[in-house]
This record gives sequence, structure tokens and C-alpha cells, in this order.
Amino acid sequence: MTAAPRRAALPQIDPARCTGCGWCVAVCAPHVLSLHADGGRKASALDDAAGCTGCALCALRCPFGAIRMRRRPAQAPEAGPASDAGRISN
Repeated sequence: MTAAPRRAALPQIDPARCTGCGWCVAVCAPHVLSLHADGGRKASALDDAAGCTGCALCALRCPFGAIRMRRRPAQAPEAGPASDAGRISN
């Protein structure tokens, strides 16, 4: 079994600009965005980062510029056995 490919970017939602209109939720094919009520105000939220395809349709569709795609930090390589490369032998 192979792991799902890691997406390079995820949507970052600016709550100050989000009006809760729902356009981003409507265009999200994998359904990882949803609207959440917070104190009588709706706002979009990314609920499943692992399921996000990184397509950026949500950011393109947002009429208020509340969504930007942010690169994920580079993942450190997995630790393997210690290497002797670069060591000086006596």
C-alpha cells in the first residue's frame, strides 16, 4: 500500500476577511472545508488538511480574498542508520 502524496500547499483562511458566504465550501471537491458558527457569525474552516488536494479552487473562488494558499513546511527526511560518510578513520 502506498501513502497518499503530500500536497505542497493548504488554504489559510483569514477570519477577519471571511464573511461566511460559503462559496469556498461549494467549490471544494473533496469537501474538506465547512462553515462554522462562532458567536453568531459564520466563517469557513479547513476541517481535514490531510484530505485537501491543494487545488486552490477555494482561494480562487473567494470574492473577499480571505483564502491564501500557504506552502507546507518541508518535511525532514526520516532518520536512517548512522552513516560513516565524512568520518576520518585513524
